[in-house]
Amino acid sequence: MQHRLSVPLYITVEVGESTAAESAQVEYLDGTPLEISRPSSYYEGYTGYDPEFLGPELPLPELSDEQRRNAATTSNVPPGGDPTVLPYTHFSIVVNRRRQLAYYTVVNIDGSRSVDFQRLADRWYLDSRIAESEQIGESLYRRNALDRGHLVRRLDPVWGDDLARANDDTFHFTNCAPQHEKFNQGKELWQGLENFILENADLTDKKMTVFTGPVMADDDPLYKGVRLPLAFWKVVGYCKPAGALRVSGYLLEQTQLIEDMLPFEAVFDAGTYRVSLEQLRERAGLDFQYLEPHETPLTSDGLEARVDRVPLKDDYSNLVL
Repeated sequence: MQHRLSVPLYITVEVGESTAAESAQVEYLDGTPLEISRPSSYYEGYTGYDPEFLGPELPLPELSDEQRRNAATTSNVPPGGDPTVLPYTHFSIVVNRRRQLAYYTVVNIDGSRSVDFQRLADRWYLDSRIAESEQIGESLYRRNALDRGHLVRRLDPVWGDDLARANDDTFHFTNCAPQHEKFNQGKELWQGLENFILENADLTDKKMTVFTGPVMADDDPLYKGVRLPLAFWKVVGYCKPAGALRVSGYLLEQTQLIEDMLPFEAVFDAGTYRVSLEQLRERAGLDFQYLEPHETPLTSDGLEARVDRVPLKDDYSNLVL
C-alpha cells in the first residue's frame, strides 16, 4: 500500500545583479507574490517628497529623541540629508525599525497629471538601504485575512515622467502595513478615503500632500511575532485657489476586524473618522502642531468643540474640505 504525504515546497534562488537591477529571494509555488530586493544603487538620485510642492512649505514632522533612536537609518543619503528619511518617486518614508513599520509616509499628488496606471502581478520589494530585519516581509501575510496594505496609495505618486517606477516604488515593504482584507478593500474604509481624496484632487485639478501611518501602541495584538496596528491615520494638505493652505486629519479603525482574527477585545468600531490634529498627536505620537493654524473644522456646524472625532458617512458627504 502506498502512502502519499504532501508538504509545502519553497524555492530559494540567489542570482547576480540583472539588467533589471533585481535579485530574486523567495518564490512560493501557490502564487504568492515574489519577495524581491534591489541593490542600493537603484535608489541613487532619488529626491522623494518635496515639502514645497504645494507652494507653502509642509515640512516633515520632527521625531522625538526616542523616535529617532528607533528609526531605521541608511548610509545612502545625499550630503545634508536626513539618514532616517528614505526617498522614493514623489514620496518619502521614515521607518520604525523596532516595529518594522513606517512611522509615516508622505506623498506629493498632482491630480492634473495623475494616470490610471495598470496594476500587473504584485511584486513586493525589500529596501536594501536598511536592514532586512527592520522590515516586515512576505511571511506575515501567508494564509490569513491580512492584506499588504499600501500606506502611500499605489496611484498617488503615479504622475510625471516615470510612471512605471513610481508605481513599482509603492510596492516596497517599507510602504506596507498589515491590514485586514475587509479594511484594505472596503469602499467605506481604507480604499474609500484614498479614492475620495484622489478623485477630488482630479476633479478640481488640485495638488495635494498626504501623510499616512499606522497607530502603534505597545499593547497591539501579537501575531507571528509582529504587533498588528489597530488603526491608521492620514493628514491631508492642499491649497485653495486663493493660495490658502488647508489641512485635515483622519483616523481609520480596523480594531473589530482584527478582533475577528485574534482573541482580544475590540475598543473602537471599524470605520473612518475625521479627527483633530491634536488627537492625532495623542494617538499617533507625531507632532503636527505646526499645521494646526491651517486645520479645517471638524464639522460644518461649528460643533467641533463638543467632539473629538466625527464619524464620516459612507459617501463622505459630511467631510469638510
